[in-house]
Amino acid sequence: MSKWLLSAGAFVVLSGAFGCTPPKVVTQITSARDQMKFLVVQGNSQQVVKCQVAADGALSDCKPMQLVLQDED
Repeated sequence: MSKWLLSAGAFVVLSGAFGCTPPKVVTQITSARDQMKFLVVQGNSQQVVKCQVAADGALSDCKPMQLVLQDED
């Protein structure tokens, strides 16, 4: 688990924005097998980023996921 937290911390540092824009903050992390998903919040916007995890804990092939939210009736 500590490798994953270290990877998540590195992701936050590498994806952080500097200057006048709000920083990107990872608020939740989920993992299953060889994938990790991060909920990234920047100001009022949110996105989920999916990454592949190598055996040594390195992250690669990180891509934002498309989300479609629907109201339940």
